Amino acid sequence: MRKITLGLLSLFLTLTLSAQYVDFDVAIDPQQGDVAVADIDNDGDMDVIFYGTDVQNNIFSMKGAIMLNDGNGTFTQQTSESPVTPGRFAKIKFGDIDGDGDLDILFVGVGASNVTNSVGIALNDGAGNYTLADLSHYSVDQTSAISCGFADFDNNGLLDFYIFGNGVENCAIYFQQLNGSFTKTISSFSYYDFTDPEASVVDFNNDGYPDIFINGWLNNPQGTDVEGRFSVTFVNDQFGNFTRYAQPNIIQKSYGTASWGDFNGDGWMDLVLQGDGWVNSGENSDGIVRVYKNTNGTLTPQTTFSFFRQLNTGGGNVIADWNNDGLLDIIVGGWNDTKGRQATSLYLCSNASTFTFAENALSDTYFPGVSEHTYEIADLDNNGKVDLLLMGFNGDQTNQVGKYQKNICGYCPSSGVTNAYSKPSAPTSLTANVDDANKMVTFTWTAPTSESSKMGTTYNIGIKNTTTGKWLYNPMAIVGGTNDGKRKVTGLGNVFCNKKLELYDLPGGIYEWTVQAINGASFGGSFAPTKTFTIATTGIDELNSFNPTVYTQDGNLHVKADNVIVKIFNLSGVNILKTNVVSEFSTKLQNGLYIVEVINSSSQSFKTKIVI
Repeated sequence: MRKITLGLLSLFLTLTLSAQYVDFDVAIDPQQGDVAVADIDNDGDMDVIFYGTDVQNNIFSMKGAIMLNDGNGTFTQQTSESPVTPGRFAKIKFGDIDGDGDLDILFVGVGASNVTNSVGIALNDGAGNYTLADLSHYSVDQTSAISCGFADFDNNGLLDFYIFGNGVENCAIYFQQLNGSFTKTISSFSYYDFTDPEASVVDFNNDGYPDIFINGWLNNPQGTDVEGRFSVTFVNDQFGNFTRYAQPNIIQKSYGTASWGDFNGDGWMDLVLQGDGWVNSGENSDGIVRVYKNTNGTLTPQTTFSFFRQLNTGGGNVIADWNNDGLLDIIVGGWNDTKGRQATSLYLCSNASTFTFAENALSDTYFPGVSEHTYEIADLDNNGKVDLLLMGFNGDQTNQVGKYQKNICGYCPSSGVTNAYSKPSAPTSLTANVDDANKMVTFTWTAPTSESSKMGTTYNIGIKNTTTGKWLYNPMAIVGGTNDGKRKVTGLGNVFCNKKLELYDLPGGIYEWTVQAINGASFGGSFAPTKTFTIATTGIDELNSFNPTVYTQDGNLHVKADNVIVKIFNLSGVNILKTNVVSEFSTKLQNGLYIVEVINSSSQSFKTKIVI
C-alpha cells in the first residue's frame, strides 16, 4: 500500500546542511491532487490550500485543508468546513469571478468516497471564508473534470473560465455575460474524446488573446489524428473560438505537465513539457522532460531532462528564478528510472540564450523525491525568496512520511544564502486609446528598465470600472500604499509577455487602470501611476437596469425577458432573425459566433456576444 509524502525530512544525516522544512502539523497524506497558494484573507501573506486523495483498499478518500499564514510562515488550519472538495486529480484556481476584489476559487476533480461536490465555484467573503456558489447562476453542469482555469477569452473585460474533463463534449468554456451570468460553449473541443486533459492558458503567439495548450490522451480520433498521446496548441481567433495550431516539433505527451516561462527574455513564452511517451509519441521513453524554445509562435526542442515520470496531471515541474539571479530555473520531479526511486531535482540556468541548465549537485538529496505529485512556489515567510511546496508519493525516504510541509530554505543547497529579490520598477508610458463608436480600448505600456537584463518578466494589468465599483481585470495584487505591488497569488502576470491589450464592448462608465511587471520568481513590481478613461454610456450599457438573461445550451440560444424584441446578427452584421418575445424564447443555431440584441419597451438595448 502506497503512503504519501508531502515532503518533510527534517534532517539528512549525510549532509551537514539543514533542509529547513517546516511541518504544518496536519495529519494528512494526499497524492494526485493540487497545492494552491494565495492571500485569501487579505492580510498581506500567502495562505495555502491543498487537496488530493488517500487510497485504502482501492477506495479514494479526499484529504486536504485550508492553511492560514501568520505572515512568518507559521500556519493554522482553518476550522470552518470548506466547500472546496475536488478529491482525486484536484485542480484549484483563483480568480475574482464576481469583480468584488477578493479571490474566489474554481475547483475540479473526479471525486472520492467522501466528496459531495468535485466541481464547483467557491465565493470569498473577503476574509478567506468560502461558500459554494449557486451553480444555476454560474451554469456549471459538469460533475467531474481534470483541468480548470480563468481567462478573458473574448477580450470583453469579463472574466471567463474553462473546465476540461474526460470523454466527448466535456471540455467547456463558460463566457461571462454583462449581467454576471455565464454561457457555456463546447464548440471548439466538442469532438475530442480526451482522457486526463491537462489544459494550460498562455498567449503563445503574442497577439493579446489567451490560447490553450492541451496535454493528454486522445481516444476515438477523427480525421488525421491518431489515438494516443496528445500535446497540441489551440489558438484563439480573438472571439474565444479555438483551432489547432501546427507544432510539428513537439513530442506528444500525456499524464504530465506543461509549464510556461520566457527563458531567454525575448518576450515569447517557452514551454517545459513533461509526461508519458511511448504510444504514438515519437520517442521510446516515458520520462523525458523537454524545454521548447518559442520563436515567433513556433516551438522547437532545446534541452532534455530525464528520467522523471510524474503519474499525475499538472504541477509536475515548476519554473522560477530560484536563486534570484535573473535567470529562470526548473524544479522537476517524478519516478526516476535511473535512480530507481522518486526524485526532485533543481536545474539552475547558466546560459539563457542557449537554454543551458545544470542539475544542482545536492538538490536530489536536499529535496524529498516524489511522484503522483504537485509542486508550487511562493514566498511563504516574507523573506523575499521563493519557497517550495510539494505533495506526492515518496517510496524511498521514510522519515516523517504522510506530512504536508513547506520548504523555507530560500537558497540553493550548494551555494549558501542568496540575496532577496530585487523589486521590478513600474512600467512607463501608459496609454489607453478609446474608440467609443466600437466600445474598444487599446492599452499600451513600456517595459521598465529594471527588467531589461532579466529573464521571465511578464505583466499584470488591473482595470476597474469605478462607476460600478467592479474589477474587470483584478490584478490580484496590492495597488498603492507601503505594500504596493505585492501579489496575492503566484505565477505569471495576467497578460503574459504582452505590452499591449485590446478590450471590446466595454459597458459605459469611468475606468481606472494600471500595470506592474512580474519577475521570474513571481514577485510583483511597483504599479504604474493609475490612469483613467471613460466609455460613453450608450449602446452596450451595464449601468441601466435592463439585464435580460441570454445563454446557450445544447446548440440553442435562450432568452428570458418580458415583452422584448430579440435580434440576432452574424459577424458580418446581417440581421438573421428578429422576433417579438413575451417572456421566453429559444432557437437552434448553427455553430458560430453571433451578436444578440434585446430591446425592451422603453427602447433600452442589451447586446452580447454568444458562441454556439
